[in-house]
Amino acid sequence: MQDTSQEIVVIVLVGTVTALSLTGLIVYLLFIYQRKRYRHQQELLELRESFNKTLLQSKLEIQEQTLNHISKELHANFGHLVSLININLSELMARGNDELKENILETKSLAKHLLGELKALSASLNTDHIMQIGFSKAFQNEIAAIGKRKRYEIAFSKTDNEYRLSPEREIILFRMCQEILNNILKHAKASSINASLNYSLTEMTIEISDDGIGFDLGIANDQSSEKQSTGLLNIFNRAKQISAYVSVESKIDKGTKFVINIPRN
Repeated sequence: MQDTSQEIVVIVLVGTVTALSLTGLIVYLLFIYQRKRYRHQQELLELRESFNKTLLQSKLEIQEQTLNHISKELHANFGHLVSLININLSELMARGNDELKENILETKSLAKHLLGELKALSASLNTDHIMQIGFSKAFQNEIAAIGKRKRYEIAFSKTDNEYRLSPEREIILFRMCQEILNNILKHAKASSINASLNYSLTEMTIEISDDGIGFDLGIANDQSSEKQSTGLLNIFNRAKQISAYVSVESKIDKGTKFVINIPRN
């Protein structure tokens, strides 16, 4: 009887150990499977992110090439045409009466203004020019040009400890700011624009705000995602490319404020 009891105990112990071993093996295999699955998902995410980053970089390069081409065409062809118009107007003025001369002078003034606008536009589109003068100067020129064309009240400030970023980052940063300013011109119905550049040891901060009609951020983000439109989507995509962080505050009828933080290194 005692031997039978011992056998039962042994069988129970062996069964328990076997069950525990099988359970442990199953748990271990599940753990290995989950880890491999997680690694696989991470690799897919990294590949997708790398592909998206490469695709975005290619799109930005194509955009810059296109803008450079347009800039050169504006400078070479349209500038030449405006100069020819001025020459013809000068010849007409020499043969005209006083009333005609007054009209011709006014037309020459408009042509001169048009030439100045074309040169400013050409410079803002020209990547090489922006890289040469640097982001800070290019940004100030863009703000000043808007103030002259649209007669906005412009307020601009900048800290003294200015430094340069890499040329590629400065170009992308400048295009982001252009996109923000273009959105203000198109949609904000603002009367004033405030902009500032703040340089610290670790990062550069750009603030651009207006006193326009504002917009609903949720609706704007949904529309950008659905339509794959430019605007906000372009700004955030460009920010990722240079490791910048963009925050937006907007209230209906109270204006909009963009803040861009970009690490120095």
